[in-house]
Amino acid sequence: MDKLILGIDLCDSYSQVSVYSPEAKGPQAVMIGDNETTGMIPTVLCKLRGQDRWLIGSEAYRRALMGEGTMVDKLVKLLRKNGSATIEGVQYSAVQLLAHYIDQLLTLPRVRYAAEEVASLAIGLKELTPELLDRLTEACDLCDLPRGTVRFLSHTECFSYYVASQPKERWTNMVVGFDLTDNGLDFFEFRAIRGRKPQVLEARREPLDEAFDLDLLEKPMGERMADSILSSCADRLLAKKLISSVYLTGEGFSDVAWAPEFIKKLCNKRRVFSGQNLFADGAALVAYDNTLPASAYPYICICEGRLASTISLYAVHDGKNEQFVMAAAGSNWYEAKSSAEFILDDVHTLELMITPFATQRVETISISLAELPARPNKTTRIEVIVSFSSENHVTVRVVDKGFGELFPASGMVIRRDFLIS
Repeated sequence: MDKLILGIDLCDSYSQVSVYSPEAKGPQAVMIGDNETTGMIPTVLCKLRGQDRWLIGSEAYRRALMGEGTMVDKLVKLLRKNGSATIEGVQYSAVQLLAHYIDQLLTLPRVRYAAEEVASLAIGLKELTPELLDRLTEACDLCDLPRGTVRFLSHTECFSYYVASQPKERWTNMVVGFDLTDNGLDFFEFRAIRGRKPQVLEARREPLDEAFDLDLLEKPMGERMADSILSSCADRLLAKKLISSVYLTGEGFSDVAWAPEFIKKLCNKRRVFSGQNLFADGAALVAYDNTLPASAYPYICICEGRLASTISLYAVHDGKNEQFVMAAAGSNWYEAKSSAEFILDDVHTLELMITPFATQRVETISISLAELPARPNKTTRIEVIVSFSSENHVTVRVVDKGFGELFPASGMVIRRDFLIS
């Protein structure tokens, strides 16, 4: 393998790495341990005392317990808070610490596959925020990963790509998933909306209040209680739904022997799959897809991290009134920033059309341009900038660009923030 194509599932408790193998035509987990028995790598970092050497995972735990270094854990949470840690009198930012962790994480596939260069990397996280993505980007910069090779995904999007990569008979009807970790219990739904071209894939994630500490599974009574909790979840969440497949993931499902009643309910005319690398595998599939000239997934994906609506406006081009798309449904919101310049021709209000992909109903956002300097018609040039802070939060800025030397730009910016469906 000349260049690595990688997917990483980055979580506070454990992280996992998958490598896309063109020969195997699919992702493969990077296993660790004496007998390479697990792909679950604790998200902890240890700096060895008096050395510029960093360790991760179980080895970091071991060396820290032996007093040979200082350990930092919950690195994703620290990054969300933009926190820091002081080690041997030196303060390290959360960005620097995560960069050290990612760098050591990448060493595992680099050594195993004797390949140094990363051609494409996708990192999956439970949920995305603008601040988190900015800090993740900084961390990847510190790892010398070119920005064009790195993508960030929500767990929901990883789940979608993983399911869509499976044989179609597994997702003829709805597909659901349960992710049980020390960080919570999440429920996923995936369905294909047929009769559209391109076909639409829709997925959602629901954090469940029934989450419990995995320490509960250490005693038989706790196992029975947890089995009862999940069985009630299955009764509530799966009732009256036509489901083809169920996927179980997370360290809580590394062994499902403790949940016989829950499994019995799931297996009622459904196929059930259990595994630990679902999100990392889904991320690796996205990473591989990003290397192709045309996507192997000819679908519109509507899920957490993706826009559910198209944002457009009408403008005259070559004498014709044409629809100009500023952001398309199915785009990653953090990559969907766009801008375009227009000359105002007897226009006093900017009207943006919001078209949800699922319904095709059209809503209109109106932005008054009355604040712009008064000028003769066709002598005001504006730049319209559309950006997002989530799949539902859009910011529109209208910047006065003036009109050459006759009407210099005023520097005025009209900003409006909206919630969209």
